[in-house]
Amino acid sequence: MGASAKTLSRILSLHQRGLVPSGAAVIDLGTQQLFCSGQIQAIEEIIRHFAATDAAVRKLEAYSAAQLNDFADKGLLGDLLIACGFAYRALDIFEASHTTLFDLNVQSVDDEMRERFDLVTNLGTTEHIINQYQAMKSMHELARVGGLIYHDLPLAGYHTHGYFSYNPLFFQHLAVANGYDIIMHHYSRGAKLAPAPEFMVENGFPGDGYFDFGIEFILRKNSSAPFRMPLETSTSMDAPAASLGANPYVHDALRDGDADFLRTGSYLSMVSGRELLKELFLRYRRRLLRKFTRR
Repeated sequence: MGASAKTLSRILSLHQRGLVPSGAAVIDLGTQQLFCSGQIQAIEEIIRHFAATDAAVRKLEAYSAAQLNDFADKGLLGDLLIACGFAYRALDIFEASHTTLFDLNVQSVDDEMRERFDLVTNLGTTEHIINQYQAMKSMHELARVGGLIYHDLPLAGYHTHGYFSYNPLFFQHLAVANGYDIIMHHYSRGAKLAPAPEFMVENGFPGDGYFDFGIEFILRKNSSAPFRMPLETSTSMDAPAASLGANPYVHDALRDGDADFLRTGSYLSMVSGRELLKELFLRYRRRLLRKFTRR
């Protein structure tokens, strides 16, 4: 887990666009270190910016070169953000500064943290979490209405890092199911070809190496509605039109002519289980009737 110069540039941009306020409440999934060694200018830029917009923030000139290097070379992101005027907290299973002990696999967000944060960051944490539902639900519940949820995660590669990589469809459907605005998404590729692990090569991996690819999505939460799971059904049976009639997302998709959305079917997360079971029963009944009438 870690933050980079890119992370700082994203936070700076969000503030400049008015999407994250000065003194914002930020919560990290996982206590993040900064990996900006050799990129001191990224540290200088963010300190200079927030010192210019908040008189309470210590000026860049007050820092020594050693102090700036301490931030850049595996310093804590939280320490830098606090120095820039943010209210910061992290959730982790290990003790660290500004960190609340919290297991994303099993724990739930309590009332003290619910809808409190302007920015919730997932900078390479949830790929290590088995319980993806609980992790995404927690992020939703931590963000205030109007707050942002920032994911920076593996897209492909990373074959010996974490348990999961993420498809962009996941975030698109997550946004639809929960009424999020997609503020930004971006893709990146690692600079170096990573050697393929021997156990993969021995079992058919094509080639001796691979690139790591990353994916970023920044989502804005727009209501206090409970978290809703998306459901990807592109290879499932079609849902009956009647069971979708009360779904506001379907009406939006039909009005906008979004054929891709209708085909992928993420709207099924908002169809009742009773309606789906009823339709499945009717379909299997019709199949059985056809089977026996052909004999």
